[in-house]
Amino acid sequence: MEGRGARYVIGYCVAVLTAVLLWCLRQELGGVVMDILLPVNGSAWEMGKLCFWPYLPAALLIWRLGDGTDSRGGHCAVLVGMPLALTAVCYFVPLHDYQAALGAWLVVLAAGVALYGLVLRRWLRGGELLWYILAILMGIAYLLVTAAAPEGALFSDPLGVPTMSIPW
Repeated sequence: MEGRGARYVIGYCVAVLTAVLLWCLRQELGGVVMDILLPVNGSAWEMGKLCFWPYLPAALLIWRLGDGTDSRGGHCAVLVGMPLALTAVCYFVPLHDYQAALGAWLVVLAAGVALYGLVLRRWLRGGELLWYILAILMGIAYLLVTAAAPEGALFSDPLGVPTMSIPW
């Protein structure tokens, strides 16, 4: 696969394969770490994890396959924006089953990679520290909210499965 867009397609595939690999590891191993990396239930907040953690290796690969002029802050902006976008989609659009949520995840992930490839890799220069901090805060928020899920529609499973926090 040649061309300038190949690394974005490869990065998208890496993100999807990372999510599938994490899901398979969760089925085999279970545990607290897998609950932090993958959705514990079908709540809008938990579904956002599907865009955050699997995109980390994809972003690294996309950046490493580039020519060195790409914006790392752009990756961090996408890393913050994609989970929030998927959370908004899952919250505001009535998704009646997990397959619809996974379809929304694939679309949001593709849109995030395309947004980075077409706009953010060139236009988001400077101010990378802000985006680094926001991405780190997003990861901390996923850790803390998974450990102790608050009450509210954003954190409750729309299919009626009660929200469970991670047993420490």
